[in-house]
Amino acid sequence: MSHPASQLNQEKGAMQRLIEKLRQEQALLSEASAEGMTEIITDKAAIVAEMTTLAGNRHRQLAELGYVDDETGMQKWMNEQGSDADKDIWADLFELAQDAKELNRVNGLLIGKKLSVNQNALTVLQGKTGTGSFYGPDGQSSIKSSGRRLGVV
Repeated sequence: MSHPASQLNQEKGAMQRLIEKLRQEQALLSEASAEGMTEIITDKAAIVAEMTTLAGNRHRQLAELGYVDDETGMQKWMNEQGSDADKDIWADLFELAQDAKELNRVNGLLIGKKLSVNQNALTVLQGKTGTGSFYGPDGQSSIKSSGRRLGVV
């Protein structure tokens, strides 16, 4: 029977691929173009599915050995039975997971920002600016800007 650390290298490789996809996603979100985003999302989903399977295998092996089938059980197994190489890979995997979590958080913020900009643009295009038109009866713009005025003193 294999032990819970037997597929950690595969988990680490999957996590590294996920981080690369998250970086690619971040680059696209920072640009004006969304070309390639569908492929990145598809690739991310496949990587996450692979990671879920690998973690599930590890959790099952832990349970078979009498450990709690989660990360605390894995840490306990590592402390009691893991080799130095296993412990290094486990530490790398944990660090990579923190990197992925931060990249995902930042990407979520970028997506929220893009959604807000798009919603504001749709609101303007639909004429939902408060008065139903771009200009009020006095000929002045009825669009209220929350940003600073550029080039106007």
